[in-house]
Amino acid sequence: MRLTYKTDNIMLMFIALLRLMICCHAVSFQISEKYHVYPRILQERSTARNLVLKLSEKITLNLEKSTVLADDLLFVTSTKDLHEVETVDTSNIQQSIYHDTHYQSSVAVRQKDGNLEVEGIINDNIRIRPLPEGERSINGQMLHEIFEVEPFKGDLSRAERKILRVKDGSSRPSSDGMLEHLNYPQARASRVDKFQVELHLISDKAHQRYYKTNQELITYLAIMANAVNLRYLDMAYPKVKFLLVGVTRVKDHDFARNSGGEIEAGEMLGGLEDYKKRGKIPGKYDVVYLMTGLDMIKYANGRKSKGISGRAYMGTVCTHMAMGEGEDTPLAYSGVNTLAHELAHTLGSDHDETPECPWADGYLMSYVDGGLRKFRLSQCSENSIRQYVRKLSDECIQVLNARNLMKDENKFPGQTIRAQFFCKKQGRQNGQRGKGQRVIVKQDADCNIQCCYRYVGYMTCAKYKMLDGMKCLPGKTCRRGICGKH
Repeated sequence: MRLTYKTDNIMLMFIALLRLMICCHAVSFQISEKYHVYPRILQERSTARNLVLKLSEKITLNLEKSTVLADDLLFVTSTKDLHEVETVDTSNIQQSIYHDTHYQSSVAVRQKDGNLEVEGIINDNIRIRPLPEGERSINGQMLHEIFEVEPFKGDLSRAERKILRVKDGSSRPSSDGMLEHLNYPQARASRVDKFQVELHLISDKAHQRYYKTNQELITYLAIMANAVNLRYLDMAYPKVKFLLVGVTRVKDHDFARNSGGEIEAGEMLGGLEDYKKRGKIPGKYDVVYLMTGLDMIKYANGRKSKGISGRAYMGTVCTHMAMGEGEDTPLAYSGVNTLAHELAHTLGSDHDETPECPWADGYLMSYVDGGLRKFRLSQCSENSIRQYVRKLSDECIQVLNARNLMKDENKFPGQTIRAQFFCKKQGRQNGQRGKGQRVIVKQDADCNIQCCYRYVGYMTCAKYKMLDGMKCLPGKTCRRGICGKH
């Protein structure tokens, strides 16, 4: 049974009760081990952009089209020697992302050359991925694997329940002990009906290495963000939705000391804060989240504890402290609930520890497994988010990244440095200086620049590779050593 959500409060309450009754069956199927399937599309409703996808005799998904990516996503590749920023047209990825609200599914469905590929989240603990090298069906269908994951680790009853709060709501201690002013956005006057939170995700060294291409990583993180949005479906006034506007792939940098695959949570969050302060996360976003493939730990009274999977600063969206972190097992989407939980903290939601919303109820903002409730925000969490959003400015509420994400980041070095200046700088580094010097610049179609230094009675020349963005031929520039219309 499928329902259309309405904004009327009575209808929302009715739907919530009805979902509790009907969804028990929806998420009840379990698997004891991996098994193989050949997915097929039973029905395609092109007008509504929906699909009916049969995975097995037990599992059929009624998929709806999702919108979770900015049209032009900012992608950063970060190494010790390189910090490369580029825009990615996400239209092809976006077309493949679907969700099923009944099962809380978030999947990518791709159809190419007659092949159907499905990957992603079926429900909280069941995943699917294609096996391109596997045996095809008699109809040529691609083999897929359905497998189970453990969404949580350790004994959550003993997990950390401390909230990272910004001191007094206006300042916080910096790394050197000084109080640092926190600029909260100016309060807005009108009610907010919809808040699209612009999210930048960072995949750390241990996490990103499992993805062969940037597109694979973007697709994976889009499926994650799409699954997070399902946890916020019942939220109204405002409707809260996360939009993935940026991805950073950190190839050779740890945000804190990696000790045998373990990383201290507080140190890692401090490392993220330092990384952000150094201007390593470009673009416009409301919150940044670091996803790690390492095992997060913490120390209390000299004892090590593994009962932590995420951290975030409370009530910080649209401020310079808007950041969080959490574990995720690469390729398994195990960190979805952690991501949803920590993002709720940044939106002003505390843990459920009041008489109205007790910890034992097991909603999203508790670590207790409350069954279906762990996929939803409690009324207390929703009210806290509403109160926080009322403080936000119009600029924060507006979506700034739908297009032209790299307005301030899309210039290349050769666009900001003139050839004459470049040659003079190179000449000085190589001892070409003196009175009466005249610099002659020659450029060619192979992206070489010849810098000649003429003195009285003689001339010396040197050849260099052009900077990206330098003009090589009329109407053409160099990009990665290629002269063309980029």
